[in-house]
Amino acid sequence: MINERDDFLIGEALVGEEPEIAHIDLIIGSKRGAAGAAFASSIAQPKQGHTPILGVIRPNLPTKPMTLIVPKVSIRNLADAEKIFGPAQSAIAKAVADAVEEGVIPKSEAEEFVVIASAFIHPRGKDYQRIYRYNYAATKLALSRAVEKFPDMDKVLEEKDKSIHAMIGFRINNLKKPPYLEVALDIPDWRRVEGIVRALPKSDAIIIEAGTPLIKRYGVEVVQKIHQLRPETVVFADLKTLDTGNLEARMAGDGTADVVGFSGLAPVSTMEKFIEECKKVGALSLMDTLNVADPVKVLKKLKVTPNIVELHRPIDVELAQSRDREQESEWGNIGEVKKVCGNKVLVAVAGGVRVNKIEKALNAGADIIVVGRAITTAKDVMGAARAFLQRMDVEDVDQFRVMTDF
Repeated sequence: MINERDDFLIGEALVGEEPEIAHIDLIIGSKRGAAGAAFASSIAQPKQGHTPILGVIRPNLPTKPMTLIVPKVSIRNLADAEKIFGPAQSAIAKAVADAVEEGVIPKSEAEEFVVIASAFIHPRGKDYQRIYRYNYAATKLALSRAVEKFPDMDKVLEEKDKSIHAMIGFRINNLKKPPYLEVALDIPDWRRVEGIVRALPKSDAIIIEAGTPLIKRYGVEVVQKIHQLRPETVVFADLKTLDTGNLEARMAGDGTADVVGFSGLAPVSTMEKFIEECKKVGALSLMDTLNVADPVKVLKKLKVTPNIVELHRPIDVELAQSRDREQESEWGNIGEVKKVCGNKVLVAVAGGVRVNKIEKALNAGADIIVVGRAITTAKDVMGAARAFLQRMDVEDVDQFRVMTDF
């Protein structure tokens, strides 16, 4: 339960299906501490539409520990009030009492503690049976999680990049499961781009690149247009920033870019500001090494390193290939790039990538395969993309899951 270092414990649970779905946030703590003060203050200072009520199993029978129920959604009419004062109130109170009976809360300490439960009741919810059962289950789960101090930090770090929130309407992919296929859209013609985006297969292994020519014509807002077509897909804004790093990173972040690219030719201060700003807006930073003679030398100058380094052969320049170093690929020394970044970086390879070079790139250590015209100018865009995915052995990748319990 609560030890000497704890003032109160916090629990949360979401249970059920809409519209009767129940979401409970609660705290449990000593009457003599912050929880008790908040309990008394809430009763003494009710707010219109969110009036707190005591949890009672039935009229004149409050539960123990004493429980205060605070509606999350404004009570606008009698129907809303009846759902809170009826099935939700009784369910939450019964769940607290059952938690004592089952030993989740020690019976000897029931008088010492108070519970404050914030309850979500959907205005469209009508089935009282489901409202009761969902709120009962959510309260029991939230209480047990509070007492167990769930989740611990290891669980948060394990789950944060593979769990999804069911109510935001899209999935966040933090590129934790390479390899990925990046489709580069360098065509400054939205109608053609739209057709390509719609034709691409649905796969968690695809990244869509809003290329520099496309962004120059339509602005970073083109990223939003791509996301409207493919909300679940990672979209990369290839800005190739050379100056005002924090400003341009912020603009791309505001434009909903998941990954934002800067040039490895930029001043060190610009690159560092760009990377830091990407962290602030929740986007991944990418350093493009186009025309950078020695990417490793540049990376060693940075106090912070990017999330992705793109080893980039220019479209219109065929670079001489080094055959002297055993670990040198036609895109550069991928292993050395990863080493200088503490092996916490993804490496993308771009320029001249065809299906028959996929294995070579992956064996050299590439995490992201960047493909442009081989897909975007193909007669069968979907078929061309699938050919790359199949060769990469990631066509059916699904790294996401909905966590219903742990």
